[in-house]
Amino acid sequence: MRISPLLKSLVCAAFAATAVTSMTASMAAEAWPTRPVRLVVGFPPGGPTDIVARIVGQSLSKELGQPVIIENRGGAGGTVAAAYVAKQKPDGDTLMLTAESVQTRAAAVFRKLPYDPVADFEPIGKFAKQRVLMVVNPALAAKDVKEFVAYAKAHPGELNYSATYSASSHFGGALFGVLNGVDLTLVNYPGGGQPITDLMAGVVQVGFFTESTVAQQVQAGKLRALAIAADERSALFPQLPTLQQAGAARMDISPWFGLVAPAKTPPEIIAKASAALTRAIASEDFEKRLAPIGAVAIKGSTPASFAADIKKEIDYWKKFVKDSNFPIVD
Repeated sequence: MRISPLLKSLVCAAFAATAVTSMTASMAAEAWPTRPVRLVVGFPPGGPTDIVARIVGQSLSKELGQPVIIENRGGAGGTVAAAYVAKQKPDGDTLMLTAESVQTRAAAVFRKLPYDPVADFEPIGKFAKQRVLMVVNPALAAKDVKEFVAYAKAHPGELNYSATYSASSHFGGALFGVLNGVDLTLVNYPGGGQPITDLMAGVVQVGFFTESTVAQQVQAGKLRALAIAADERSALFPQLPTLQQAGAARMDISPWFGLVAPAKTPPEIIAKASAALTRAIASEDFEKRLAPIGAVAIKGSTPASFAADIKKEIDYWKKFVKDSNFPIVD
């Protein structure tokens, strides 16, 4: 069968256009970034997540040679920002500071999300985490974790923990109860400082809060810290054991922070962003700037390891939510 000269010309033109488009996209990825990069944050200015975003944003700006502009899009525990970023053009101009609450736990506690935490994003890397303290009202008879567990078992249902739904404080109390076979009753708060205020007042007896949130109260004797809900001790409270060291079940509820890009962002851009992040967190200055908010750097995370971590955590929290009858949000 003969092919007409016109058809040949059209086919050749189509192949040429495809090749040029592919080459242009590849060149753009290799040159990235040529414009300022937006770093979307799913929480309002001034909070711990925003502070972490500004720390990493400034460090990334130095490494990338372009401004990194923080864009706060708060709402629904960070899920509004995630849904927004998932729909952005995958050209590297938009990245998101993500956290375990948005990228993994949300998949377990929300029946329906406006984004897919795995399919809609390209992981770049985890870079920091905060530690969580198990704290009690000083009037509570239990002076350490073993005494607390013994007291809780002897008085089932009498101990309350203060928390905000689906936050680390909530998962911390629920997970501690399941792992150690004790019955703790949730007193749910919409957020803010009231959970800690009521804990100091004795309205509730125990809580699981990030180190920076309760450090002053612990140091002032208004709360008693029993342990670190992590796998390693804290530099701020070196005398405090981990829960496992204190005789309870191992439990690491540390909130973490990471970077992701919209799905289908070119691998060249992901690799460049990952390398810049690795260099940024290696600096001594980065660690020093994290310290005031009780955060520490996570080193060694790669796009592949971060992707695996996300999937593993989603599976873990989905199983926990199902097995423990953790409340689901419709």
